[in-house]
Amino acid sequence: MHRVQWATGGVCALALAGNAFAQTSEQTTIEIASGNLAQSLTALGRQTRTELVFDPTVVADRQAPSVRGSMTADQALEYLLSGTGLRHERTSSDVVLVLASAQQSQRSSTSSESEPAPAEAGDGQESAAASEPVLEQITVVGIRSSIAEAIEVKRDATRIMDSISAEDIGKLPDQNIAETLSRIPGVQVTRVEGEGKSITVRGLGLNKLLLNGKSFIGSARNGDPNLADVSPELLAGVDVIKAPSADLVEGWLGAVINLRTKRPLDLADSVISGRLQTSYADRAEDWGEKVSGFVAHTFADRKFGVLLSGSYSNSTGASDIYQSGGWTQVSNVDATGDGVNDTFFRPLRLMSWANTYEDERYSVNASAQWRPIDELTFTLEGVKSRRDTDRVRSVQQTILNNSISNGVIDASGTLVSGNFSGVTVRPMIYGGDSYSENRYLSGNANWAKDRWTVNVNASVSKGEGAGLGGDGGNNNSGNDNVLVTRQLAGNVANVAYNAAGSNVSPNYGISANYDIYDPSQYEVYSTFDVDYVAENKGHDADFDVEYQLDGFFKSVKVGARTEKIEVFGGNPLSTYPSLASHDPTPGSPLLATEVPGLNYTGVRGGMFPGESGSFQRQVLTGSVDFNRIRGALGATPVSFDTPGAKATINQVEQTTEAFFAMVRFGTDVFGVPMTGDLGVRQVNADRESFGYTIVNNQALEARAGKSFSDTLPNLNLIFDLRDDLRLRFAAAKVVARPDLTSTGVGISLQPVSMTGGAGNPDLDPFRATQFDTTVEWYFSQASLLAVGAFYKDVSAFTTSVEVVEEHPEAPNNTLTGPAAYTYVIGRPVNGKDGKIQGVEINYQHALTMLPAPFDGFGYALTYTYADSETPEIDELTGRTLPIPNSSEHSANAVVYYERGPFSGRVAYNYRSEYMTNGGSIASGGSNYADERGQVDASASFRINDNFQLTFEGVNLTREINSFYRTNPGRLYSSYLDDRRVYFGVAATF
Repeated sequence: MHRVQWATGGVCALALAGNAFAQTSEQTTIEIASGNLAQSLTALGRQTRTELVFDPTVVADRQAPSVRGSMTADQALEYLLSGTGLRHERTSSDVVLVLASAQQSQRSSTSSESEPAPAEAGDGQESAAASEPVLEQITVVGIRSSIAEAIEVKRDATRIMDSISAEDIGKLPDQNIAETLSRIPGVQVTRVEGEGKSITVRGLGLNKLLLNGKSFIGSARNGDPNLADVSPELLAGVDVIKAPSADLVEGWLGAVINLRTKRPLDLADSVISGRLQTSYADRAEDWGEKVSGFVAHTFADRKFGVLLSGSYSNSTGASDIYQSGGWTQVSNVDATGDGVNDTFFRPLRLMSWANTYEDERYSVNASAQWRPIDELTFTLEGVKSRRDTDRVRSVQQTILNNSISNGVIDASGTLVSGNFSGVTVRPMIYGGDSYSENRYLSGNANWAKDRWTVNVNASVSKGEGAGLGGDGGNNNSGNDNVLVTRQLAGNVANVAYNAAGSNVSPNYGISANYDIYDPSQYEVYSTFDVDYVAENKGHDADFDVEYQLDGFFKSVKVGARTEKIEVFGGNPLSTYPSLASHDPTPGSPLLATEVPGLNYTGVRGGMFPGESGSFQRQVLTGSVDFNRIRGALGATPVSFDTPGAKATINQVEQTTEAFFAMVRFGTDVFGVPMTGDLGVRQVNADRESFGYTIVNNQALEARAGKSFSDTLPNLNLIFDLRDDLRLRFAAAKVVARPDLTSTGVGISLQPVSMTGGAGNPDLDPFRATQFDTTVEWYFSQASLLAVGAFYKDVSAFTTSVEVVEEHPEAPNNTLTGPAAYTYVIGRPVNGKDGKIQGVEINYQHALTMLPAPFDGFGYALTYTYADSETPEIDELTGRTLPIPNSSEHSANAVVYYERGPFSGRVAYNYRSEYMTNGGSIASGGSNYADERGQVDASASFRINDNFQLTFEGVNLTREINSFYRTNPGRLYSSYLDDRRVYFGVAATF
């Protein structure tokens, strides 16, 4: 930060953070509310990284209009100073003086006069040196620079929001965007395979992801982008907007998450940057690599610019997983041996998974800007990303039954120990590959002249993928391609079970009359060969026009937007003839060792290292080649040709039209400057769902449609209580579409686990009325204390319930009787009258006041309390249920140190337990995720102005993810992912 002090009597100056890329002709997106001229000049200096020097007595009591749009600092100054009798004079590329018309800058006056004679000692006059501006410069780079920039973005925003800025070109604070977002108050992350996969904001998962302010359709089955697919190396920053204005796109209840990339005309004439990293995953015991690059250049006196950035990575990983496969309520079984039948809950299965994967991904971003005249800028941008994951999931399944002896049942009705006899053991190897591909292209035209600003935008995007699952206690991403095995007839296995003694798995041991790790002791008796595909696309276009006014109303803005989204999801499968027809040894079972393409190679052990307990810590593992398996067993290719596959199809199209009008205003209220905006947005949506229903084993087409119309008013107010103290208030109605795949007519059944999921075309949009207020104290450089409160009255939302249904059209041929077609189905239903209320605290402090070398320390602390409730009743406990995926408590603590060439930080992220979905009594109640904290760290050492060494560590304490049914005694699943470290070098020229 630059601070300028003038020694001449009664005159002071304000200067703001400079930037190495600042240029006199550089255009910047400027957003300044109308109000006090001194405050407007201060905001302009921050946003353009220009040192604005002015005499406060000269600008006192002067008002300035609002300024919004893409322009140079000089153009914005001309508009701010018009009609004030003031002028500006640029003394260098990044220093501007604001003067009265009769004033003359010191530089210009001395240039026309002879040099003054040196003052005589003791004559009482100031020396020439004393009359010159005295410049004290404190250079802020890296972590502190990114924090300072993010704080300034928050300070200058006209809405309630938080921001994170890149520490350097191509360097957000974390390796994953979801992990970066989790540092923001109110944001909670769900991790799969060791990285952030999805987020909630203030307890809500309905968030709108934008790329540079425009819609971005991705490869997730609901049409959203997978956050793990967006390379953080492409981004300049991320904004999380929690309170809307009428010109902000609808479709969210939690927040709008705007991913900001760099633009070529925002940079210097030429920038080249690159990063090279190697990574190590401790569970996989293997190395990976990651490389990224960034090139930008401007031409024709900065009227045209191009930018190209990209990244590539290849990594390996491993996960250890325990799963119960769910819980079931058992009646009329004497488990305790007292002669009286008991009613209790027991796990369905005991499963140990050893998953390994190799992940390869790349992402490319290209941008071009053309500014034929100062008032007009065209921007064209494209992004493409691809991710392929080769995955092998090895599992030792033990299917339990009701042959229980010596059982112990606790007060909650949970079986805590007992002996199971005659269980089924199934060692299986899944081919669980997955891929994701995304394409995005957008264009923008911005024209700003005099009082007018016009924006026109359009974008088109497409995402497709397969096997992109894993969440809510299931760390098993990937397609499900598996041959189902079981022990041969005559091989008997029993289980001694005890739920106590371990945090990651119940204690249990398998006793058998055969070697359970000998693959020749098992037969293949069924198949489950299915992919999970998604094909989504969308386009949108919008425009807005703003006209600046004088007086109380500062501007009026109107605009319109249209969007169409198409999502397609389904589960194509491969069908197999009778396995006996391709048995190389007819008349005997098809052994697991007899199938070409199914290769058991040994045992993987050492699972859950460092965790206590006595349970199965090793599984049979190997490899599978399903192209070869299908050919050997006479199976069809994976397709939608069968009625069962067609029944899984969910195809949904939604068209949305929106119109808005808003005014910005500003005045003094009892001497306190107040600015704000008031607007309304009208949203009309039409949705059509298409799929199939099964009647008499025939797939019949089914359609369902629904239309919605919502009027969404909003108000934002800002009170500048002091120069460093700001009070905000916001009120709005918001609406968001439900997960579109949840509105389909299809159903997906999984005969291996006898579970499934179905859609509901009658789902309503989520609707809420929300109120927000924050107090923000910007008390020092790169420092902030903000306290906020929020309340959301959710009048309509979607909740998930589990119901037991019979589906004879898709029987499990490994079971008999009603059990062969009785499934536990998860279905979304309309909820109402949900509420979320809470408090957010954001405290960041750069400890520059400490003596060296301790002045390099700083910290950032955030805490969110979110209390949610719904009228939905837990069928088992009778208590009201919270809104799914909402933790009551979440927090972050970051401690950093930055001095000289060294920069480092340690970060801790925590969220308390939360409900993932409601559950029936028959399934043991609702499902919850246990509390979890994670420690990450990073450091860098700058060798010179161009090169630096980097280090990062993720999940350093190797924390467990744990899920349970109703209470922790009913463990649903747990998993352990890699501790991952990165070493690298970065260069910028």
